[in-house]
Amino acid sequence: MKIRFAVLVGTAMSLVAIATADAAGISVGAAPKGEAQFVASKIIKDNHPTCKKVSGAKRRPDGSISAQCDGANFLVFTVFNPKEGRTLELALNCSAAKKHLNVGC
Repeated sequence: MKIRFAVLVGTAMSLVAIATADAAGISVGAAPKGEAQFVASKIIKDNHPTCKKVSGAKRRPDGSISAQCDGANFLVFTVFNPKEGRTLELALNCSAAKKHLNVGC
């Protein structure tokens, strides 16, 4: 039950951050610096705790990372909210990234 709740909360946080991006002046940016596999593993597992194994992580020209976890494709990136003065590290499955950000993996 705790894992399902954590996944729900992580996904909800991601969607709220994206849904308010235009209204709040939040900008979408590159994933944090570092080796793509390590960065993607950390952020995907933080956002999606049921993920067991991250593979195939590759940094894209825009600095985001595309990776797979347990057969699902993810986009790893950051968003900065100037009103809060903080950056969020997010991982969305590719269908959600396409739907909410119009960005393909």
